[in-house]
Amino acid sequence: MKKRGIAVSRGTSKAKSRRKTKSAWPLNLNIRPSTIVIYAIVFFNCVLIISAGTKLFQKTVDASIEVQDEQPLKIEVQNGCGVNGIATKITNNLTYQKYQVIGKGNADHWNYEQTILIDLGCDKEKSIERLCKDVGIQKNDVYLLREESDADVRLIIGKDYQSLKIFDLLP
Repeated sequence: MKKRGIAVSRGTSKAKSRRKTKSAWPLNLNIRPSTIVIYAIVFFNCVLIISAGTKLFQKTVDASIEVQDEQPLKIEVQNGCGVNGIATKITNNLTYQKYQVIGKGNADHWNYEQTILIDLGCDKEKSIERLCKDVGIQKNDVYLLREESDADVRLIIGKDYQSLKIFDLLP
């Protein structure tokens, strides 16, 4: 149909209005499922690499704080089992564990069946508990004796010396 030199076709005004209202994104993307899988694998690998790198270069700080007594525990070691050199061996092992041994020698007799610890009135209960744990004796093997001494405690080695934790510390 032609009217005075103007060509009119059906539906042209509707087609133009439809083009203007369409969104910029096409509805049909034509992406293959294999492409989506490849992108997902690449993304997953990137996440793994970043997390591994973060853990690899992460600095760890050991912030353990140990509360210690104001003065180290002064220990006197005595041989109460009669085995030659046992007081020297235990003294060396205690020194290796950073204890301050101020004397060693023989006990009043050699018939001590169990190793005992005598608190000479030092009032350092936490240090004594730690010493008991390190030596390998029970708290009920600690006795209190008020005595004038340069030592805070006296460790008397009994016939059970081979069962002590401190015994096999050094060769």
